[in-house]
Amino acid sequence: MLPNKHQSGHMAEIAIVGAGLMGRLAAVSLAREGHKVTLIDKDDINGTNSAAYAAAGMLTPLGEAMHCDANIVEMGFISLALWPTLLSNLASYTYFQQQGSIMVAHEQDHSELLRYKRFLQQHYANHAVQELDRQRLVNLEPELSRHFNQGLFLPEEGQLGNRKLLLALEEEIKTLAVEWLTVSNVSAIKQVNNCVELTINDEQRTVELVIDCRGTGARQAVAQQAMPLNDLRAVRGELFQLFAPDVNIQRPVRLMHPRYQLYIAPKTHGYFVVGATEIESDDSSPMTVRSAMELLSAAYSVHSGFAEANIRQHISQLRPAFSDNQPKISIDNKVIQINGLYRHGFLIAPVVLAQLLSAVNATLSAEQSVHSSYQHLLPVNFSHEYIH
Repeated sequence: MLPNKHQSGHMAEIAIVGAGLMGRLAAVSLAREGHKVTLIDKDDINGTNSAAYAAAGMLTPLGEAMHCDANIVEMGFISLALWPTLLSNLASYTYFQQQGSIMVAHEQDHSELLRYKRFLQQHYANHAVQELDRQRLVNLEPELSRHFNQGLFLPEEGQLGNRKLLLALEEEIKTLAVEWLTVSNVSAIKQVNNCVELTINDEQRTVELVIDCRGTGARQAVAQQAMPLNDLRAVRGELFQLFAPDVNIQRPVRLMHPRYQLYIAPKTHGYFVVGATEIESDDSSPMTVRSAMELLSAAYSVHSGFAEANIRQHISQLRPAFSDNQPKISIDNKVIQINGLYRHGFLIAPVVLAQLLSAVNATLSAEQSVHSSYQHLLPVNFSHEYIH
């Protein structure tokens, strides 16, 4: 959540490098606590080059469960409970719903659906999973029953409006008098005399604490002299934003397939996000023909109304990931680095934020340990073997 008072009582001058999802959440939280916050980003204020902008905002821990570790799933369920309070503290409108998600498969891929059902029964029997026949599909999502006669319903899952949230955080940051340096490059981060010296657009600035939320911008090839993360890689993701007023789907839908999982995330006013490819590449060039054909043909196979949809955007973006696909938070004296949220940024962000604020408390209090209820899920690391 976004607390109002810093536990250490020490108000500090803090620079946050990176204004994606975590950078904005951290800026709002720390400014509310009374810290003097500077937010620095190489992008403009709209954040259109961030991984958070090119996302669907799906909060589907069970939907991700077969492709991630158990701690990610647990953080996802905890975050689902935290998101409503976090969003209610923002003045601007944000979109959040928790009406469940649906998994479907075409007849030839039915074995993929069965395999997922068995996995969830074996590993997550304490969470609700409902089998759907055609009539139950009619009751939940009538238009899906035109092409499918069975599926799985995961009633605990939900979604939020990722771009609406970025805008709401932008408005909150403006009201909190945070200094926001856009289109600004941090070329060096150096710790000197218990402070941190930043080189920003060839000018030096000294602060008490730096929080590094640069995502793929912290890779060795990009960060260079600015405390790069050597184990960090980029994973390419691609998606479409479609305007499809003839499609009435209310819940996130996953189409099971042997090669990929297609998701369809309904937004408001007839908009949908369709994704996502997952390619081990640091190529941020426009979407490939192959990806476009696969995503759009799969969307059409779910609902024929997508044939007449308008393509409003096609986006390719890079997601940051470590070799184990786990998020990491590390404290190196007066620099806190948080990275590797991979494809789970919105899913686990509230827990990551809570751990980040615990790391700030520890750093400003000169402690060498972090005590929090989430330490077993996402440890704050005082060892730096995976960086530099």
